[in-house]
Amino acid sequence: MLLLSKPLAQELKRVSQSLPDFGRNIEAPHLLTYDDVLEAHFCIADYFMEQDYGIGGIGPKSVNGLVSTVERQWMGFQGVTVYKSEYERIASLLYGLIKNHPFHDANKRTAFLCALLQLHRMGRTITVGQKDFEDLMVSIADNSIKSKAAVRKMDKQGHPRPEIAYLGRYLEKNSRRSARLSRTIKFRELRYIISKHGFDFDNPFKGSIDIVVREEKTVRGFFRTTVVKNKRKVGAIAYHGEGVDVPDNTLKHVRQICGLTDQDGFDGEVLLRDAQPTFQLINSYREALQRLAYR
Repeated sequence: MLLLSKPLAQELKRVSQSLPDFGRNIEAPHLLTYDDVLEAHFCIADYFMEQDYGIGGIGPKSVNGLVSTVERQWMGFQGVTVYKSEYERIASLLYGLIKNHPFHDANKRTAFLCALLQLHRMGRTITVGQKDFEDLMVSIADNSIKSKAAVRKMDKQGHPRPEIAYLGRYLEKNSRRSARLSRTIKFRELRYIISKHGFDFDNPFKGSIDIVVREEKTVRGFFRTTVVKNKRKVGAIAYHGEGVDVPDNTLKHVRQICGLTDQDGFDGEVLLRDAQPTFQLINSYREALQRLAYR
């Protein structure tokens, strides 16, 4: 669950409920689902509204437009992908978000963030400067990418998707494997992780917060069946705010309570990588994202 302002969180939930089930569960971990792209867009909107930067509209212009753009990542024929590398699949979404304009506004910014998210999931980070990556987004939008020598050459050779091939090579060449995964994690990230496994943080009070498990009970009546939802406290930890780093001993305790230890089959490195990095990436690349608002 993303920590958006209440109106945006409600709108995100409304739009998400209209998305089809296909595309919600993807085997390749670095590819983005409909919900992933939608959440990235709403995070951008939330940040820019708070910072009083330009945002002309929020949400997709149409659900079908968003769906078709996201589905570019797994385009293929008879079960065989048309892309030569995973970087090209990332490039297909990057290109589609900018050219198809599925959102009312912030398409370039959403594409910028989604590419960073996908590289993050691969354990990679871009090596070019923020301005260079920003300029790449603009070159896609204004079609100047077509004038690049490598793109022109592939086009003359009859390549069916020269821009995608170029962008795929660009992402591979201008990114590197992260030296190591950071072992620091914020409470907001830990909240996101445990929420995916049926738990929540609840009832913060005087430096502590409860860990609760979500439960559902089916009550069968004479005329109808009702599902009763409940939250049951299973533990408590020290808590001093969403942006505070979680101490190692607290993280260990939470994993034990929630059944997310190595012994339970959950690798610690994978859990940390699964932490929602969206807001951290927005903050790290905020200058480029701010400039893109007016380009």
